[in-house]
Amino acid sequence: MKYATIKSFLVFSVVLVSSFAASAQGGEGDAFDQTQIITGDRTLTVQKAFKISEMPTVVDIPVQMGTLTYEMIPKRPATEITPEPIEPATVKIREPLEKLYHGFVKAGAGTFATPYVEAFYTSNRDRDKSYGVHARHLSSHDGVNQPVAFSGFSETNVDLWGKKIFKQHSLQTDLGYALNGYHYYGFDPQDAEIDKKDMRQRFNDFSLSADYRSYYRDSSRINHNIGLDSYYYSDSYDANEIGVKATTQLRSWRGDQYYTLDGGLDFVGYNTGDLKAFDFMSDSSGIFIPANDYTNVIFHATPRILLVKNGFRAMAGLAVYGQFDSKARFHAFPDLEVSYSLFNDIFIPYAGVTGSVERNSYKTLSRENPFILSNLSHYGTDDKPLINSIVKYDLFGGIRGTLSDKMSFNTRIGYKKVDETPLFVNDTLVSEENRFLVIYDQVQTFSMMGELSYKNSEKWSATARGEIFTYSANDEQEAWHMPKYRFSLLGSYTLFEKLSIGAEMALVGKRYAKSLRPVSDVQIEPEGFYKVELDPYFDLTLKAEYRYSNRISAFIEANNLTGTKYDQYYRFPVQRVFLLGGLKFAF
Repeated sequence: MKYATIKSFLVFSVVLVSSFAASAQGGEGDAFDQTQIITGDRTLTVQKAFKISEMPTVVDIPVQMGTLTYEMIPKRPATEITPEPIEPATVKIREPLEKLYHGFVKAGAGTFATPYVEAFYTSNRDRDKSYGVHARHLSSHDGVNQPVAFSGFSETNVDLWGKKIFKQHSLQTDLGYALNGYHYYGFDPQDAEIDKKDMRQRFNDFSLSADYRSYYRDSSRINHNIGLDSYYYSDSYDANEIGVKATTQLRSWRGDQYYTLDGGLDFVGYNTGDLKAFDFMSDSSGIFIPANDYTNVIFHATPRILLVKNGFRAMAGLAVYGQFDSKARFHAFPDLEVSYSLFNDIFIPYAGVTGSVERNSYKTLSRENPFILSNLSHYGTDDKPLINSIVKYDLFGGIRGTLSDKMSFNTRIGYKKVDETPLFVNDTLVSEENRFLVIYDQVQTFSMMGELSYKNSEKWSATARGEIFTYSANDEQEAWHMPKYRFSLLGSYTLFEKLSIGAEMALVGKRYAKSLRPVSDVQIEPEGFYKVELDPYFDLTLKAEYRYSNRISAFIEANNLTGTKYDQYYRFPVQRVFLLGGLKFAF
């Protein structure tokens, strides 16, 4: 059986190999048929395998371990480690917000039958909006001991405001009303009998303003500020004035250069009202000046470029103005300033030159001197009742800086030339020299100023300031009612968080007034007027407030504590020692 199987296997193998050989040769083109058969006998045997019959065993040989000793080699490798600097982590600590009260009410009384009331209210903290109201009243019955008429006055004002904060903008509006009453008391009652109602003057002032500005974080964007201010101003003698002023400010950084553009349009319409000479007299038949309308528009545009680099700061600009009333006038002024910071802002020398057109309105002039005539027409002449001042140039230079983190200073010298400077002169043609007319003249002024400020946290602060002036008028002999020097000292101090005190001291140099009536011990000038010298004066004011609690406090104030006798304007003396005290309640 085995033999047959092996034999068949051999025959099959031979046939298979022959087939492959024939197939391989068939590719050469010589085709032939051949069959080979090989036969033979062979016996295949398998030898027996040798087997190991022994099983392996484990031999345990004990090993003796000797005693091991270890020694520490006292050698320190020389390694250098340079740690990288680690920036300190920024930790934002929010302190608890201090409690704020919505407002306060102050009320008090003073000498010369003086009532005083003031109230303030504002909204709570809010990221998006705020609003508030402020009201104040102060009046005095009399108090001037010199031989003058009734000098009582009253000042009342109410202001409302609101502010809305958007994502990158804010809008604020203000609405105000002020009623201020005065008397033309600058005359001797023995020289003329004038009833109080005939020398009373009241100014009504309605104002409305709006401000819209941007807060772009990207300094390369153009930040803008658009403002609108308007008012209606009137008095007891039918004079009235309307003012509307629109302003715009554009700001943008370009690298280390800062570009700005300031522009505006200022309109004033003034009606003088009728003016009758000695209107307190029933049989007056003197000068009569009819009402006159006057309008004036000021346009201005001032582009500037500011360069800040390595402590050096330079600004260059051009101020362009246009005036429009009965005719058009244009002005252009340089606007230049340079400064350099030395020793980390300890000393900053600076210098510059500028010019401008300054608005003179019935409101601004009567705010400065409430005893002016309501009709500012120049007695029927062709002169305009209001003339704006032209600052031809204002040269200045000085050094400012910080002596420490608590003390700063500023010194300055300047020289400026101003056309149409308003000067106050006592009127004699239509009043008992108890009102002022406004005349205009070119005045050149040389000034020197020094200021030193100190502030130690919230407890102690003081500011000392001194100014010296030299005037040169073109047509007038003096710059009337302008002081030769002015020194002031302001300070405040808080004791034990309960008591705070403050002081204000003012020393004002001599001034000159122009009178067309004879003045005792004063010689007449060749031009036909009397040059009256007003003595220097020193005024001291002390204030104190004691806080009984966070809500309740008491205050006292003393003005003109030295009892100095001086004239605010010629023939208009001020009150002597004046005391005012009261309580304050926060809510």
